This record gives sequence, C-alpha cells and structure tokens, in this order.
Amino acid sequence: MPILNITHQPGRHCASSAISDFVRFHGYILTEAMCFGIGEGLGIWYLSPSGTTPSRMVHVRTADLEEQFFKGMGLPFSWEQFDDPEQSEEYLCHRLDKGKPALLRTDIYHLPYYHSSTHFPGHLITAWGYDEKEKLFFVTDTERKKPLSVPFDKMRLARYSNGGFINMKGDMFAPDSIEFPGNFSEIIRTAIIRNSLAITEPSNDSSGLDALYKMQKEMKNWHEIEDWKWIARFTYQVIEKRGTGGGGFRLMYHDFLREAAEFVPQIAGSGLDKIMMEVGLAWRDFAIALRDASEANKPDFTESIDKLTMLIKKEKSYHKAALQSG
Repeated sequence: MPILNITHQPGRHCASSAISDFVRFHGYILTEAMCFGIGEGLGIWYLSPSGTTPSRMVHVRTADLEEQFFKGMGLPFSWEQFDDPEQSEEYLCHRLDKGKPALLRTDIYHLPYYHSSTHFPGHLITAWGYDEKEKLFFVTDTERKKPLSVPFDKMRLARYSNGGFINMKGDMFAPDSIEFPGNFSEIIRTAIIRNSLAITEPSNDSSGLDALYKMQKEMKNWHEIEDWKWIARFTYQVIEKRGTGGGGFRLMYHDFLREAAEFVPQIAGSGLDKIMMEVGLAWRDFAIALRDASEANKPDFTESIDKLTMLIKKEKSYHKAALQSG
C-alpha cells in the first residue's frame, strides 16, 4: 500500500509534534507550541514506583495532553483499545487502507530506531502506511525528519508494553475527519486557566506544586538512596533532554504564550510569556544542578535543593499571574 501524504514537521516533543502533524493532515495549521498549550501540557509529577530504577521519578508534562487538546478544541476523543494485539494490528491496517493516519501510543523500548534500554511508555508516533509483504509500518516521530520503518512484531510489543506507568492496549486514534468548532480565543484562555488550576490544585501530593514540595523535603535524604546517581541523572534527562524542548516544557509553553497573545490580549498585558521564560530557565538550572550532582563521586544535593527552591518560587509566581489574568 502507498504511504499517505505525510504532513510531518520535526518538533520538540512526541505528542505535541504528532498532534500538529495530525491536524495538519486534516486541514488545520497549528504550531506544535499551540497544540501543546491548548492541550494544557504543563505538569509536575514526583513518583516513587516500587521495584523500578530510578526509584524516584520526576515528570513535567500532563498525563492527558492528547485528550485535553482534542476535547479543548471541541472534538470527542478517546483512545481505541483492543484486548487482542492481532485485532489491533488488523484495525490499524484497515484505517490506513481507508486513507486515515493514526496516532499511536508506544513504548520506545520496543521501537528499533531508539535502541533504548529503558522503558518509556506513552510515546506518541503517527502511522502513515504499511508494507504487507515486508511486514513493516511506516511512522514519523518527533525530531526525525524522514519516515521510519517498524516491523509488525516490534510494533505489537511497543503498543502493548506494560513496562512503566501506563498500561497500553494498542491505543490508537484515527478518526475519519476532524472539525474544530468554537471560539479560538476562548479555547486558548480556558486552556491556560485549566492548566494552572491543575498545577495549583492537585488531587494528590504526587502532582502539581504539592509534588515539588514533597520532592524538596525528600531530596534532603536522596544521598541515602542506593541509586542516587541514576535518580539525579534521569531527572536531569526528563527535564532537559527527553523531548521537552528544554526547561521541563516551560520554554515551549513560553512560545505558546507568545503566539496566544495575538488572540488573547490579557496574556501580553500580564507579561505571562516573560514570566514563563523565567520559569523555564529555573527548571533548566535545577536540571543542570542535578546533572552535576550525578557526576560527583559522593552525593551532595545542596545546590540542587537551592535551585529547586527558586524553581518553586518562579512556578508559583507564574500560575498566580495566569489565574489573575483569567
């Protein structure tokens, strides 16, 4: 089967770049940053999963960016899931036969072009076609410029991995068409407010600002944890390297706010983009301090804790201003 008309543009983060590609195929031109912002993409998580390493994990993106984007734009959304991997594979091929690209949630551990030794589920890619004879799917992925091939067997594993915090069952989204109703300015304003509320009013102490307070308290004892080096290094990577665009997604959110100011004048009047730039740089400083700590012979998180304290101050300042401007 021929590959569909690929509308991929390399991006910074898997989900936001895939969503931007996907809506572009369906006739809507939205930048990656705009998709990230409308998806209420900012998040804060501090987790201690049992039986894993690193034994402490930090994540800096919302868990539901894809759903929040499409619902925020006024479109019903749900991941199609399948108990049977073979049935899921057949349905994916069926949608591609119908000329519909598919958003897929995967685990990079099983994607051959990553050569990863670490499970990282929930990674979004877009499928554009397949070769029945060679048993290959053709996909696009984040910053990579050209289509990539994934063998059928590897794709099954990637879509049904339970090697992390998301239990996937062939999750895919491939509608016949999309149509976004509604007032775009109001969509943006609502997304900004909802994102700040999610961080300032978390449902538990593992998310939002409460997660930062919890981490700040526990970091004083990180030196006693056996895998302290990997905790520090992995946290640095999650904030600065692993598809965030730098600064724990805050630098990309800054770009969203600058673009959004054209539609919502209150954003420019409140200087939200400038405050967010400071937040992003504070996350970057924190990440670099953790990187340096991970390279030391002995654990010392003194500087990291100082940087985290400043980060919390900047993060709180932004969300206060965002909620007041709304």
